[in-house]
Amino acid sequence: MGRSGPVDPNVRTSQGDCTSAYAEKHTALRVDRGIARTRSPLVGPFDRHHHTKRHRLVTTFKRSTDRAAASPRRSREELRSVLIKAGLDVLRENGLSTGAEGLTFKRVFEHVAATSGIRVTNASVIGRIWQNLAEYQGTVLALVAAEEVADLELAAAEASILSLKGVDLSTLEGRSATLTQLLRVSADSILDSVAISRRWALVIGAWALTSGSRGNEVSEPIHQALAHGFALTDARSVATTESLMDFLGLRLRSPLRVDQYISAQVALVDGCGLRDRADPSDMRGIDRPTGPGGAMEEWTVLAIGMEALADQFFEFDPDWSPPPEH
Repeated sequence: MGRSGPVDPNVRTSQGDCTSAYAEKHTALRVDRGIARTRSPLVGPFDRHHHTKRHRLVTTFKRSTDRAAASPRRSREELRSVLIKAGLDVLRENGLSTGAEGLTFKRVFEHVAATSGIRVTNASVIGRIWQNLAEYQGTVLALVAAEEVADLELAAAEASILSLKGVDLSTLEGRSATLTQLLRVSADSILDSVAISRRWALVIGAWALTSGSRGNEVSEPIHQALAHGFALTDARSVATTESLMDFLGLRLRSPLRVDQYISAQVALVDGCGLRDRADPSDMRGIDRPTGPGGAMEEWTVLAIGMEALADQFFEFDPDWSPPPEH
């Protein structure tokens, strides 16, 4: 259909020509926020839509760059360290209920965001740092176990240092009395540490639960991580025990090994620790005449068990001589 009124001869009516002289005459170059663009009264509705769309794109880009500036990209190792620390914090705060299910990515990510402002997603973790949640849980729990064992070793070492002051290693009786006191005070210190440790309860709970469901795709990675962590701490305990053997002139009874002694002692500590937390009256307060001149000293069931283990695994070397400083 035609239009009424005069027709401007400068306007081309060809459908395929979008650059009429009229449009060119009324087109002005406008600079909007530093960006040059054209505006024509013939395309007002389109122009408003274009402006709105452009504004949204600019706003979205600005927000993205702001977030990028506020949260710089972190390497895998940096993010791994952040998440492990957060996992340890979550476990310390919430404990272990019926396993490691309380240690979820959602809870850990929320903790990271609240404490450091870092925003973490599943996509930045799963498949990049850990294959799944179970592998992450195993990593964190293994570190919890390592921390706890280190604390128990420190407690035992501090007690041992005090009991070894001024000891007589020149006679077999003196060496035997030294070993007896060393085991007694070390056991007391370990039991005291276990009684108040939340981490120890976490480790024992996770170890027991995952051991009972071997092969499960959820619990197996946790069990493997804990087993690896225990192997490392057991190796350190073996080295410490061998040093003690050298100090006191002890040797193994054939065909036993030091690592077997460590396994038996750890099992004894775990069992006595659980019983002591449930009812300490059955585990403490045992008087024995082991002090100087037969004086009575207080013993624990753990100390008595450790003494019995040492007697079965070790014997004093009659040809051993104490180091010069003794």
